[in-house]
Amino acid sequence: MLTALALIGLTALLAPWLGRVLGTRAGWLLALAPLYGFGWLLSQIASVSSGNSVLASVAWIPALDVALSFRLDGLSMLFGLLVTGIGTLIVLYAGSYLSDHHHLGRFYAFLLVFMAAMLGLVLADDLIAMFVFWELTSVSSYLLISFQHERAASRRAALQALLITGGGGLALLAGLILLGLAGDAWQFSALSAAAIEGHAFYPAILVLVLLGCFTKSAQVPFHLWLPNAMEAPTPVSAYLHSATMVKAGVYLLARLNPVMGGEDGWGTILVVVGAATSLVGAVLALRQTDLKRILAYTTVTVLGQLTMLIGTNTTYGLQAFAIYLLAHSLYKGALFMAVGAVDHATGTRELGRLGGLIRFMPLTGAAVALAAFSNAGLPPFFGFIAKEFKYTGLIEMGPLGWASTAVMIVSNALLLAAAGLVFIRTFLGRQGAYPRAPHEVSLLMWLGPMLLAIGGFLLGAFNGIAEVWLIDSAVQAVARDAVPVKLYLWGGTTPAVVASVITVCLGAFIYLQRRMVRHWLARWRRVWLISGDLLWDRLLKRIFIVAGKVADRFQHGSLRQHIALLALVTAVFALLGTVLASDHGARLPATSELSWLATAGCVLAVLGAAGAAAMRDRIALITALGASGLGIGLFFLAVGAPDVAITQIMVETLTVIFLALVLNGLPAVQIIGWRNSRRRRLHLIVAAGFGIAVTLIILTAIGQPLPGGLADWYLANSLPGGHGANVVNVILVDFRAFDTLGEILVVALAALAAALLLRPDKDVQRGGDEGNPEFGSVMLRQGLRPLAGLLLLISLVLLWRGHNLPGGGFIGGLVAVCAAVLLALGYGVGGTRRLLHVQPSVITGSGLALAAGAGLFGLADGRPFLASAWLFPGGLPLGSPLLFDVGVFLTVFGAVTHMLFRLMEKEV
Repeated sequence: MLTALALIGLTALLAPWLGRVLGTRAGWLLALAPLYGFGWLLSQIASVSSGNSVLASVAWIPALDVALSFRLDGLSMLFGLLVTGIGTLIVLYAGSYLSDHHHLGRFYAFLLVFMAAMLGLVLADDLIAMFVFWELTSVSSYLLISFQHERAASRRAALQALLITGGGGLALLAGLILLGLAGDAWQFSALSAAAIEGHAFYPAILVLVLLGCFTKSAQVPFHLWLPNAMEAPTPVSAYLHSATMVKAGVYLLARLNPVMGGEDGWGTILVVVGAATSLVGAVLALRQTDLKRILAYTTVTVLGQLTMLIGTNTTYGLQAFAIYLLAHSLYKGALFMAVGAVDHATGTRELGRLGGLIRFMPLTGAAVALAAFSNAGLPPFFGFIAKEFKYTGLIEMGPLGWASTAVMIVSNALLLAAAGLVFIRTFLGRQGAYPRAPHEVSLLMWLGPMLLAIGGFLLGAFNGIAEVWLIDSAVQAVARDAVPVKLYLWGGTTPAVVASVITVCLGAFIYLQRRMVRHWLARWRRVWLISGDLLWDRLLKRIFIVAGKVADRFQHGSLRQHIALLALVTAVFALLGTVLASDHGARLPATSELSWLATAGCVLAVLGAAGAAAMRDRIALITALGASGLGIGLFFLAVGAPDVAITQIMVETLTVIFLALVLNGLPAVQIIGWRNSRRRRLHLIVAAGFGIAVTLIILTAIGQPLPGGLADWYLANSLPGGHGANVVNVILVDFRAFDTLGEILVVALAALAAALLLRPDKDVQRGGDEGNPEFGSVMLRQGLRPLAGLLLLISLVLLWRGHNLPGGGFIGGLVAVCAAVLLALGYGVGGTRRLLHVQPSVITGSGLALAAGAGLFGLADGRPFLASAWLFPGGLPLGSPLLFDVGVFLTVFGAVTHMLFRLMEKEV
């Protein structure tokens, strides 16, 4: 199970490269991945049909008890076979259909990503994992629908599908969270109807889940995105919008039916909405003249009928659901691919220009005939069995069922007429006015439709195979109680047979009188003026207008106003949070003894901040900020945090240099701050309130005890477990090394991105040797080299001693950066680069690799990643934490140096 998913995902990554190398032949190789999944599912069919489930699980977020849990039962088996089986044929079909497209490899990648997402969706047992795959299908379908992105219609259709299904996905996420809370379980297999039905959350769960499912499966009024998605290439239409994605919502309804289907509201809503969708789709299908749009609207009809059948919760209704799901996927996939072949061969899909194609495309015509017969529900095709069971299942419901049966008869009759348009009107009769001379398509374009169409015939003629191996287990997975399953082509003269005869007669009449029916429908102009697309466009227009007004109100371009508003809102919420925390027992920490050193540091920090607020000259402002930072460092030193104090001092030093380089290139500003005294007072109040609020939050936070004696544990285990007396450093490079690895990765990425933005202009010589004019004194330059060497030596000492005394890789890296900056100021960036011999970006990458490589020692010993490993040569403890700290040193040094060097080059 996991191998099949991983193989399809890996194939998606390789698809663009294989497409460039192999061209159209890549389809044969790429199709092996879904074919493997199809074969694996077939190998499990005997076990699943016996009532067993195949389980697999991989830990994902253990802290939240979220796992990638997969479960293969009858329902997921049926969907999985459709996803992989039809997917294999679509991959081969796409290679021929898009053979001349220059982005064929990219198309393969998008298609396989969607296939993996859809397969993961139907196999996932965990609610959250299922939702992740659910959203991935929306994103990948967006990429597929907009594949021909140069066309405005494709971009609009893709955005419409993404917004509708994505909006429903947000509702579904909320519903799934409430479902997990109500059921006290986060796996579908662990949910129980007793825990959910009657729960206070049930109404909210019902609304939210149905919104998600209805948007995904194009139920009224969310149906409008599906026909517009026909702007996608035909392989996309044949796969996403007939056999897979649009059935994701139907799948979830079926999956949740055992735990949510006991309430009357569930069944009533599904039957009513499904009936409305079925009727609307069938009527709109008959008004179309484009073959793909005809098939699209008939798909809307079928999705409505499937929703109805789930809502029946009757013996025959649930059997009909499983039968019709399989029958529709087979014949609709065949019809879509055949219509694509017609378009490819003739250059048009318009009914008015088609006719008599059976003489030119006999193989494609034969596939369309078989698929159309199953679509029309004629014996002995599988679609006929589905139609008989549909009527029987609806009639079992009583009065609501009889009303739904009437709707089903009308919609099925319209489906039969639409099938006639696709086959009889297109392939029989007199020759059409084709844009180009028609011809039979290649093997790969008619093979898929033929296999699917023949499958619909064989499953109908030998329905016992489908009953035993597929339908029975699928029905048991959907039903609330055990359901006896028995498929048949003829069950005697029953009300369902009468309804079926009426359907065929009415469908034949509608087809023969299609012009009259269309003319009659056209007379309902007021109804057709209510266009879903028109309403959608107007809705989006109104949203953009409102968004523009809101943006004009808040995005006024004034940085001061933005900061003032942010500080004010933060202060208000911080004060409210502090009050709530105090109501729940939070208290401010006890004051310590007065320290003159700490007091001096606080005074310096406050005076520096106050001076920065009043300074007009930028350099003086930076100096005042640096003094404030030094005061904070002095405070840290006074309260017994030398590591933090050294780090603060080094960061402040480099910050002053950085800001001076940046602001030196900006135009002079004479006055900083508002001239209006009232506004200045307002800013003073906001600043004071923000400072007080943040102070209260910090005091409240540090006043609370650490959970579970965490500090005591670190103190007790630092020396025996981490072989270091400096608890802070041991935590950073040993106990919480994974956190530190993430932090230095962020530092490296941020510095590399900033360096790219600070890249000097092309006409500026990179890395000059002039140095800064202010450092032009001979004596000063001669003193820089030994001073830089001394700083570098100090940085190495700080690195080596960091495990037992104040220091470490981060502090040492910052001190080494100061040495490099001094050399760059005195001798130029180019000269300093030559002294280093290695580019700072290479040093950064080497540091990251070294830090990550330190984690391999634990893995090699069968322990977790970054678990420490130690050697004691001569009693000296040497271990992987030291190697990790060296990686931190190199990463910090390389990243910050790379950014500062680029900034200096920019200032040349």
